[in-house]
Amino acid sequence: MAGKAATRKSVSGTRKGGMWGAAILIPVVALVTALPFCLLLAAGMLPSAVAAFVDRHPRRYLTGTVVILNLAGMVVPALALLKVGVSVAGALQVLGDGRNWIIMYSAAGVGWLLDAAMPSIGRIIVDHRAEREERRLARRAEQLVAEWGTEIANH
Repeated sequence: MAGKAATRKSVSGTRKGGMWGAAILIPVVALVTALPFCLLLAAGMLPSAVAAFVDRHPRRYLTGTVVILNLAGMVVPALALLKVGVSVAGALQVLGDGRNWIIMYSAAGVGWLLDAAMPSIGRIIVDHRAEREERRLARRAEQLVAEWGTEIANH
C-alpha cells in the first residue's frame, strides 16, 4: 500500500513540476522569439491583469469576459505590428499610436460592461420567460374549465 501512495505522489509531483516548467519555459521562449509581440501583449493586456486581480468570484466570470474581449482588441494592433515590421521599433511605433490603445482598452472595457450588465439582462430574460409560462398556464386552466366545468376551478 505504501508503494502505491508513493507512486501516486511522485506521479502527481511530476505533473506539477512539468506544469511549472512549462509555465516558465513558454514565456521565456516567447520573449526570446517574439519579443515585439510580447511587448505589445504586455501593454495591451493590462486590463485583463487588473480584472484577474480584482475578480473574487470562484468561477472568475469577469476575468474570462475581459480576457476574451481584450484579446479580440489586440488583433488590430497585432496586424499593425505585422504591417510595420516585427521588431522592437515596430512594437514601439504601434504602441505610440493612440488609436491602438483605444482599440485595445475599449475592447476590454466592453468586457467590463458586459460583465456588469449580464445580471440585469439575465433577470429580464427570466422575467420574460416566467410571464410567457404564466400566460400559457392561464390558457391551459381556461381549457380545463371549458372541458370539465367550473367545478374543477374550485378545487
